[in-house]
Amino acid sequence: MKKGEKLYFKKIGEAGVNYSLKKPFSDVAVGSLLHDIAAVFTLFPETPRPLKILDLGCGTGWTSNFYFQAGHKVTGVDISKDAILAAKKHYGKEDDLTFLCSDYDKLSFNETFDVAIFFDSLHHSEDEIDGLSAAYKSLKKGGTLIVCEPGLGHSKNPKSIEAVRKYGVNERDMPPKLSVKKIKEVGFKNIKTYAYPAMIHRALYTNGTSRKTKLLRNNSLFRGLTALLLSTVAKPFHGIVKAIK
Repeated sequence: MKKGEKLYFKKIGEAGVNYSLKKPFSDVAVGSLLHDIAAVFTLFPETPRPLKILDLGCGTGWTSNFYFQAGHKVTGVDISKDAILAAKKHYGKEDDLTFLCSDYDKLSFNETFDVAIFFDSLHHSEDEIDGLSAAYKSLKKGGTLIVCEPGLGHSKNPKSIEAVRKYGVNERDMPPKLSVKKIKEVGFKNIKTYAYPAMIHRALYTNGTSRKTKLLRNNSLFRGLTALLLSTVAKPFHGIVKAIK
């Protein structure tokens, strides 16, 4: 599967790379993506400022650029040479925004960063323990890990199935209950799970269009109850995990 991850950006071609470079605004789910990354920002520690951030599995770097634009010092890492070349060319040379082509399982950083982030990337790993262990080693004592990943059912999504078939990439379920278990094994502490912003966004702001859903999805009470369930019962299956080294 790592071969597929390495070659993914080559296989999707220039149009696919350009689409990736323009994310989140090129994505039809831009509202949900902005909710997700806003939540990640909110989970950052208040000090020190600027933070030294390790963006693991950054692709062509849109998330890294978001953190950089907020004033932080960011290192984006991706296994794809084509993705990193595109990121470097698109974002230019910035002292506080750098990109490294590497398998994040094999990083050699040692107590360097204040925050390490997996944003839609850990579920592409073959063994999440390897990536989480590298993140743990890369963080300073007291550093923050944030894991924002697609939850239960992601691997069964038709788009995921097509990506595996067409590009040979890994599309696994990475629900918080699995992340938490593995994060504990690596040695992190003070682990907390938060509701998945994208799903709450869709529950509160997406209107139903079919006859079957209009009566429910367009009802304020139903929206509120759905958001409540996503914030409580559903957290082990869909959510963001934060932990401290």
